[in-house]
Amino acid sequence: MVAIIAVTSGPTSTLHAQGPRGAGPDARTPAAGILRIGIGATWTRNAESYDANGTVRELGARFSLDPLGTTALPLLAPIETATRSLAALPDFGASLGASVVHARKSMESTPLALEYGITPRIAVGVVIPLVTSISRVDLALSPLGASLGFNPSLTSEAAADANRQLLSQFAGAATFLNGRLATCAASPSATGCAAINTNAEAARALVLQSTSFATTLGTLYGGAAGGAGARFVPLAGSAAQAAIDARIAGFKAQYASLGATQIQSSGPVGAGAPLTASDFQRVLTDSAYGIIANPLGSVVRRGIGDIALSATWQWHDSWTAVPTTGSLRRQVWWRSAVVGTFRLGTGSAADPADLISVPLGDGQNDVEILSITDAGLGSRFSFTTLFRYTVQAPSDATVRFASGGGDPFPNQSNTVVLSRDPGDEFEIAFFPRVAFSEAISLAASYSFRSRTADNEVAPVITPAGPGIGGLSASRDVGGEARAHALGASLAYSTVASHARGGARWPLEISLEHFQTTRGSGGNVPKLAHDAVTVRWYWRPFGRGAVPTPPPAVPARARD
Repeated sequence: MVAIIAVTSGPTSTLHAQGPRGAGPDARTPAAGILRIGIGATWTRNAESYDANGTVRELGARFSLDPLGTTALPLLAPIETATRSLAALPDFGASLGASVVHARKSMESTPLALEYGITPRIAVGVVIPLVTSISRVDLALSPLGASLGFNPSLTSEAAADANRQLLSQFAGAATFLNGRLATCAASPSATGCAAINTNAEAARALVLQSTSFATTLGTLYGGAAGGAGARFVPLAGSAAQAAIDARIAGFKAQYASLGATQIQSSGPVGAGAPLTASDFQRVLTDSAYGIIANPLGSVVRRGIGDIALSATWQWHDSWTAVPTTGSLRRQVWWRSAVVGTFRLGTGSAADPADLISVPLGDGQNDVEILSITDAGLGSRFSFTTLFRYTVQAPSDATVRFASGGGDPFPNQSNTVVLSRDPGDEFEIAFFPRVAFSEAISLAASYSFRSRTADNEVAPVITPAGPGIGGLSASRDVGGEARAHALGASLAYSTVASHARGGARWPLEISLEHFQTTRGSGGNVPKLAHDAVTVRWYWRPFGRGAVPTPPPAVPARARD
């Protein structure tokens, strides 16, 4: 929207020569030799977005998950598989609880705009924005539905020792029974062989089953030689933990019936409590879990945004021939200008480790062509139509791909650098305007914006991380999107009064508001935008400040 800002802030020094200054953008250029200096403050807020179907969703909705299970966190999948096997519960679902995330983003900018009139119809300009990008996030984690917690054996030596003892007991029982099977095969009448000789096959099956069970037990809870265990285990007192304890009691009874009494422990040490919100932040940021993202919390970044350089050519203006009296037909006028803008990617793009992006700009170069046409009836009513087309230059982008299933917390190993061709943008906007006086005017606005999808050209770096190998080279980085917005602006100007000597300074003050009313086709932010801009006109070279307007053109000049 930088080109729009450049046009909006490009008034002229001669009121009647190019028409009264109006609210919103128009096709005027500064008079030759006039430098317009603009400073402003803008606030753009975003707490919701439109999905592909045009449905409004909260910004944090993709992180609000119930349950917070294997779909959101693939690292829980092997834990779920192991628990199902140990507990003999095929429907067990691994879950850390339910997450509720509310997020609000805002971008505050202080743009410094300079525009200089080279000739009466040609001007050049630059906009340098100082940007503060803010993400405010509230994360809550509910224990309802939680089935897992942190594995205590990773932080408690007592828990680790208890697990080691249990595994040692299973190994001792298996060793004892294997020895008894060998003894009883050689000496069937030996002491204790009666029960074994009755069903030797069942005894051998018990050894195999218990050994497999103990191996999985050590993998999940820890305690095996060289194995620390998984990061999460079933909660103590949960249905899954009770089922595992019951299976251990069953193995204990079976071994005891065959004379093996080594198994004495009741079960492994389960997790003490469900995760809290701060615990989950640790899961997101600690390298031990593989995600290694920035916290899902509030972030503030400051810096220079994308600097824009522009040139404006006003190729038609019939205002100078409009009479101040006579029929309405004779007071119809129009003017048109073309603006070319080159936007430098000086604003840093989003950090791929941010779960909610907090960029200062696009971080890439853009070329923008804008056509803006005014049509009016005298000095009271006018209507501006704006067409804008933006071509985004190919660039490298560092992104994280989901492992699958819409994973909202992709691992750091899924980070790739892509050479891509960002989608182009088209916008059409309309601004009906009414001037209450030469100083005050009001405009409404409607705009429609369409953006094509980003196309990946080729991966520059492809780490051998999980899930990377299956990525398609044609996968879109950013999808297509369409957005509609409505707004209004109010302007107050002393330029005309100053030219007559009635005001000390040639200033303009404008207030603007717009908000997105509808979006579809992709992740379209629902924006609310407010801006306050002050502009001052100055002739830096030569005598005087703003030239005096020429006399009005009489009606007979049109005859």
